Amino acid sequence: MAQPNLPKILRIPLFLLACFSGMAFAQTPSRLYDHIHMSVPDPQAAATWYLENIGGARVDDRDDRLIYSRTRIMWLSDRGNTRKPSEGSVVDHIGFSFTDLAAKVDQLVAAGATQQGEIRDVPGLFKLAFVVDPWGTRLELIEDFQHLGLHHLHLRDPYPAEALDWYENMFGGVRLNLKGRIPGLLYPGNVWLLVSEGDTFPSTEGTIDHIGWRAPVMEDSMADLKSRGAYVRVPARGMELPNGPIEFFYIEGPNGANIELVQRTPDMP
Repeated sequence: MAQPNLPKILRIPLFLLACFSGMAFAQTPSRLYDHIHMSVPDPQAAATWYLENIGGARVDDRDDRLIYSRTRIMWLSDRGNTRKPSEGSVVDHIGFSFTDLAAKVDQLVAAGATQQGEIRDVPGLFKLAFVVDPWGTRLELIEDFQHLGLHHLHLRDPYPAEALDWYENMFGGVRLNLKGRIPGLLYPGNVWLLVSEGDTFPSTEGTIDHIGWRAPVMEDSMADLKSRGAYVRVPARGMELPNGPIEFFYIEGPNGANIELVQRTPDMP
């Protein structure tokens, strides 16, 4: 039986909205965080599993993608099942926040996820646990009552502070410490980008193939990112979705992070 969608996340405080619209952070406009794209043998089955066990809602008139607030999670087909588990990749895991962590861990394990270690209550932070979904993507499940739903994207890099500098220079965001403890960037769409120290491998080898931000005007976005030192891996191209056209291009991020920029029509969520 499908589970109800996750509760809506709380509104971003006004002082954070002021930061997003200001120029206090590296003179870079803050881009809307758009999506996470995973690679699995059966995209429709993976999307249904997440809908029933994590929440979200169908979007784009497609059965291989879900939306969480304003951020999509989408699944690509990897029929050869050649992808490594995401743990250790430059895009190591995704974080979701729930009101009852223990119940959610039990539900996911019963649905085929593998639990990694026990639930921990970290003083001054929150309760947390790790599971791996049936296709190899690592998920961090937490109890952050102020920010329910899709919570964060957690990267790995040998030099975390430099990686955060790069993402801030390219995509803006508000440079803050999560709960006053974990350095990160908070993006419109209410998604945190966090970076832990560690050796890694390119995201295109793992189950989380790439991550993406919104590009309101394709040509302007590409020119701006190039001026900031971005290397364009895949030039702009178009695609027709059931609910309208999109344009997109890819750039190369630190240590093999595959990053997509997407221009959507104004009426798309």
